[in-house]
Amino acid sequence: MGRPLPHDLIAQASGLIAGDELKKAALDYSRAMREKVERDQGGLLSVFDGWFARVVRRLTEFDASRPWEESVRESAAQAQAYGDLQWDLLRLRLFLDRWRQGRFVTFAERERSQIHYHPRFGTEFGADVLLTCQGAPSLMRWRGQPLMKNVFDFAMYPALIAELRPRTIFEIGSGLGASAAWFADHMAFAGVAGRVHSVDRVKPALQHPLVSFYQGDCHAPERLFDPDLFAFEPHPWLVVEDAHQNVGGVLEQFHKYLSPGDYLVVEDSDIKRPALRGFLCAHPGDYLVDTRFADNFGRNATSAGDSIFVRTKADESVAADDGRRGE
Repeated sequence: MGRPLPHDLIAQASGLIAGDELKKAALDYSRAMREKVERDQGGLLSVFDGWFARVVRRLTEFDASRPWEESVRESAAQAQAYGDLQWDLLRLRLFLDRWRQGRFVTFAERERSQIHYHPRFGTEFGADVLLTCQGAPSLMRWRGQPLMKNVFDFAMYPALIAELRPRTIFEIGSGLGASAAWFADHMAFAGVAGRVHSVDRVKPALQHPLVSFYQGDCHAPERLFDPDLFAFEPHPWLVVEDAHQNVGGVLEQFHKYLSPGDYLVVEDSDIKRPALRGFLCAHPGDYLVDTRFADNFGRNATSAGDSIFVRTKADESVAADDGRRGE
């Protein structure tokens, strides 16, 4: 038996890429994939590469004058063997619909496309994966301490740090301190000479040579860190909001000091979307979602759904003394 398609996705698939546009995108990605496999993977196909190639090969066996979605639908109705191809075609359309938008996408575009995915989290995964991805019944650990990150973020952040090479990381929400130590260790692994500044209402006891911990309250965001840190700590910055308190106020405070190319990550964003909408509406065009990190393991396979942002332009309303910033 072919695997059944969820009825809600069947109904919503009509808004996805289709017809000749779908075929063109599939061929364009096939070319890009082959180049990537040769350039970066020594000719070895990943699981996804192999799946994509098999699905496109099967689809191109249909009548070239007809849309793939029509041919697959009719074939599935006539033979159970084509049931899985229905599922594969839907996955293909979802992926290519994202891919053709490009790497950097507005938050508004991401929210509009959420109709095709999990209604709350905007992911391709069910609630069972989201409930257990931090570890069940026990958390992952780092330096012997419980690490409040999910398995996707455990892979995503090192990739982001390796590409961005942040000289400074600000973390709002230290917890027990494991994540700050984890960030600092990955900066060192990437050969980056940087420092992590982490704040919470209770200062962690954990110590790390590359981490400074602080006590602070998000309801007084201007006092979370010494103003000199904002003036003198070198860029690029990676700012991670994981405190869940006064989110809008905290983001506004950091907005004054973020430079183009800096990254702002808001974790557990499913419950922070109203604050995100308000913040981004107040700063149109200043931030884009980086889908390379948000979607690398599937759409929004991260706690920071639609909220791994790159700062795109300077804030002209804030007088900044660039000479005071680290080179």
